Amino acid sequence: MHHVRLLSQLREIRGGELPLPIFFTPKYADEALPEVRDTVQRVIAIKNKADGLTDDDQMTDAMESLEKEVKKLEDLGCILKDMSMGLVDFPAVRLGERVWLCWKLGEEHVAFWHSRHEGYAARKPAVENEFYEDDLAIRSLNREVVSKAHP
Repeated sequence: MHHVRLLSQLREIRGGELPLPIFFTPKYADEALPEVRDTVQRVIAIKNKADGLTDDDQMTDAMESLEKEVKKLEDLGCILKDMSMGLVDFPAVRLGERVWLCWKLGEEHVAFWHSRHEGYAARKPAVENEFYEDDLAIRSLNREVVSKAHP
């Protein structure tokens, strides 16, 4: 949970705002997965309940609850892509290119990725050493480094 703990500490220092983008590797995304999974499960439960509501006040309460849960995911650094499937994307840099690591509720690990212009149907298996941690990711996007040495 080092990466999640570090994110929390950085957010506290910066008053909730991170000065630089945070990029996930499959390992770091897996570390955030317990909290992501719990939040996605709450989102789906709220959505399912809201689907049957007809009272405006109850609907407003449900939408506010949904908004809070989605914000929790955003605060972790990921994005809810599909509320029905429980599909979440994590920003990542793979071999110097910005991509999304992709996870769906029910999966044990964050094990797939797709390009920023593709979606769930184009998922490919993620290989840990192809993904760059923040410093290397930022340097590669700034063209300061061209490639990552593979162990």
